[in-house]
Amino acid sequence: MPLHILKKTAGFAAIVLPLSMMAMAPAYASDDNLSDAQQKQVESMIENYLMDHPDVLLKALQNVQTWQMAEKTRMQDEAIAPVWQELTSKDATAPSVGAAEAPVTVVEFFDYQCGYCKRAFDDVMAMADDDTQKIRTVFLELPILTPESLVAAKAALAAQKQGKYLELHRAMMGSRGKLSNDRIDELAAGAGVDVALMRKDMEGDDIRKELARNAAMAKSIGVNGTPAFLINGTLVPGADMERVQSLVDAGLEKNS
Repeated sequence: MPLHILKKTAGFAAIVLPLSMMAMAPAYASDDNLSDAQQKQVESMIENYLMDHPDVLLKALQNVQTWQMAEKTRMQDEAIAPVWQELTSKDATAPSVGAAEAPVTVVEFFDYQCGYCKRAFDDVMAMADDDTQKIRTVFLELPILTPESLVAAKAALAAQKQGKYLELHRAMMGSRGKLSNDRIDELAAGAGVDVALMRKDMEGDDIRKELARNAAMAKSIGVNGTPAFLINGTLVPGADMERVQSLVDAGLEKNS
């Protein structure tokens, strides 16, 4: 096996150093000090050793995978921390339902034209409608699929200014097919929204900034599709509602 491939495994040093120390003088401990003949000799020794002991390479590869997973989790946790702090601060502006001091907070990144988001809708709203005040649900507009997604997200945030966010959210999530301008206006009117005022507010700089902030937060934690959830700071990509529910249950049990 070529030396450059072996160098990609965390177990490389553990294999090479003992062999090189046995085979060569200390002056040759670094690859840079090896002659071509010595380099080939080391490569041959390593290859022969691994051929005779494949379990060593398997263990090294397993160690690499374990390290990679741990490192990915660490980096993700570091990225999530400031996002979570912003989303749960007293100055947070994202639409939400539930007590700010609830022991469990569920954040959903979603798109109104996302079929998987619509499938998850009933489960999300079951948490949002929880009357125990133990679950806080935060709705983060992430319009990434179609131009209509962006219009719908702006309409929802404009409806929030009228205290009608949830009404329009339910209506658009329950709607099937393309959310055209006419359809959005129709749903908004049915939800008790002042459509003319909504359309005016949709173009506000505050809504543009909120959507840009949502997109930046999603990117920073590796969310590139919808839906995605944060439950007490733990990321669940996709509509894995069993995983979401298990984390919610764990949070409730921990604070019972």
